Amino acid sequence: MKILIIGAVAAGTSAAAKARRNNEDAQIKIFEMDNEISYSACGLPYYIGGEITNREQLVPRDAAFFKSKYNVDICTGHQVLRINPGEKSIEVKNLSTSEVFTEHYDKLIISTGATPVLPPIKGIDKKNVFILRNVGSADAIKNYISQSKPQKALVIGSGFIGLEMVENLKTIGMEVTVVEVEDHLMKPLDKDVSVYLQDTLIENGVKIYLNDFVQELEGDELAVKAVIKSGLTV
Repeated sequence: MKILIIGAVAAGTSAAAKARRNNEDAQIKIFEMDNEISYSACGLPYYIGGEITNREQLVPRDAAFFKSKYNVDICTGHQVLRINPGEKSIEVKNLSTSEVFTEHYDKLIISTGATPVLPPIKGIDKKNVFILRNVGSADAIKNYISQSKPQKALVIGSGFIGLEMVENLKTIGMEVTVVEVEDHLMKPLDKDVSVYLQDTLIENGVKIYLNDFVQELEGDELAVKAVIKSGLTV
């Protein structure tokens, strides 16, 4: 039995461990695009904000751990390009060497996680606009803050990660604005809880625009202000 898994963060590595417990003899291999595996996504904002001081705390288990404990092979820096269900195979690219090869499987588990949704905002490709998805993107944000020392930040959206970023950007002394397209923060929350959250953020100096969205990020190479639907600039 050969089990292939696409994705090596929480779900992928958990699936590998469970598969090993169910089958001691199976060959289990995971392919992961990023260089880090099994990292704590919820900890990324707190790494940026400095509460987590050691980067290694985000990635407590590496490929060697899974090999020694579960006999699972993890190939980082490998992108799965195509799945061929009829042939029970996948096409994989080694991102370091650009080599493309085929790997066959008996069972395939897809655990690639979420993909950031990029809103259609003019100027969203500017150098100081970031998406927080993995350890690499957290490094990029942390390095930019360290080197450029920005004083203001705009957070588009008010989900869990977005508001954790608000908290941590405030912690390091930045002026923070939130723009949310919905009529309240944290859409999954009841509205009365959301209002309490909103009041708490405002009391702590966070500017909040609801029922609004960013139309354009203005500036040359760097975004210096945002034009929102209501006509204001922030």
